[in-house]
Amino acid sequence: MAKSNVGKKPISEEEYTTNKVLTVFSVCLLGVLVLMIVQRLMDYGNTWATGMLVSKILLGIGVLGAICGIVLLVREASGKRSADRRIVCGRNVLIVSVVMAVAMAAIMYLGTGPIKLLYVALPVLAVYYLVYHSYAREFFLIALDTGVGVALMWLVHRALDSASYVWMSYAALGAAVVLTVVQLVCVAMLRGKNAKVTNKGKKVSIQFSKNAYTMLAITPVLMTVLVAAVLFAPTHMLIAMGVAAAYLFITAVYYTVKLM
Repeated sequence: MAKSNVGKKPISEEEYTTNKVLTVFSVCLLGVLVLMIVQRLMDYGNTWATGMLVSKILLGIGVLGAICGIVLLVREASGKRSADRRIVCGRNVLIVSVVMAVAMAAIMYLGTGPIKLLYVALPVLAVYYLVYHSYAREFFLIALDTGVGVALMWLVHRALDSASYVWMSYAALGAAVVLTVVQLVCVAMLRGKNAKVTNKGKKVSIQFSKNAYTMLAITPVLMTVLVAAVLFAPTHMLIAMGVAAAYLFITAVYYTVKLM
């Protein structure tokens, strides 16, 4: 039988994006499962040493993965390997490996405390990745603003619980104000340039909708007001977070309908 000369059909951009999102969700889910096992081992005295051994092994894998990622990056930069529409490329391998190595190092030196933070960080990362690739750019920024605002509200609440860390609550509010000012300036600049930025000498359109500038101006201001509300009225923290969640939900519904 004659051998077919028809080459393999290249993967489309939509398929590549879908594969990337699924891969990120799978890696984050696997990470959570591994963290659950490590925490389970380190929570008991008779298995603590095993938990530390597992952490050291994963740290070593992370370091080796980072080295492999750097090698792949060098090969891709020299043209010996193409990174076009590849899930396993130097950048991705390096990022995953560095995150694994840093997480395991933190667990080894700080105990199981960082695991609780990673339980939240990994799913949130996966969701934001999905939003970035599935929704309009302005909604990703709106979701990012809301996430940062909720995180600052939580930080203010925790700081107020200890007299030694009250200053952190004011620092959190200051950070919210600074981020708001920076975003308002950027929004004003983009509005003046019709959402076009220069990248490597070429003008690229960010493709904002007509209501994007208003939403991107309102959201950081609202989050700053809510952070201030938690600082000066700590008993209303749940209400402030509820307002932020409701705002994000309504905005998500609006942009989801626009996708239809």
